[in-house]
Amino acid sequence: MRRPEGTDGSDFSYREVIEDRYKRMAVNMSATLLLHQIASGLALLKVIYMLTPMWTDGGRVEPFAYVLTGLIVTSNLCFYAGKPRGRCVLPLMKVAALTILAITGMHVLSVWKYHMLDAKTQQISRRVYKHLRDNDSATKPWVLDALVLAESVLDAATFIGGGVCFFVFNNWVRDAMESVKERKQREAATAAAAAPIRAPPGARAGAPVRRRA
Repeated sequence: MRRPEGTDGSDFSYREVIEDRYKRMAVNMSATLLLHQIASGLALLKVIYMLTPMWTDGGRVEPFAYVLTGLIVTSNLCFYAGKPRGRCVLPLMKVAALTILAITGMHVLSVWKYHMLDAKTQQISRRVYKHLRDNDSATKPWVLDALVLAESVLDAATFIGGGVCFFVFNNWVRDAMESVKERKQREAATAAAAAPIRAPPGARAGAPVRRRA
């Protein structure tokens, strides 16, 4: 990682802060590449699980499945269109981070509705168990317990994966915004220093002109 331009070798504390930020950005982006894939994969598994009634009893699919699908597609399109391995398109990366937050929020809302508002007979684990029992594929009570446990693990993993991904991703976006802001300030200062000095009105020709501080 190159040292930031505009330093004269004496402002060590400033340069150390900038370099630490660049290192942190590199680490956060590397982690985000992995965490985004994990969060998207877990959310996709959640969607597939929510679509299970289509194949078991032909029941109604939870509308949250379609919302989550749209958010997953949007997040991945923005994330990979933002070129995270090269020069990033910051607005697209902001949208990708916000969609991860939206996926996590919608997941929490769907879990709350699933356990607090929906009838137990409509829970997917019980419907799958009923389908297996009716087809004599599984008649033991522990099968239902295993399905409920798997459902809980998937819900917890989806929430944790999305939350951790957004936390790391948002830290990278924040550092990137600060870096862009500082780069624009340096460019503006360089342009102002290189601008020609105009003599004030009424000054004598050839008289030295002092630059204002």
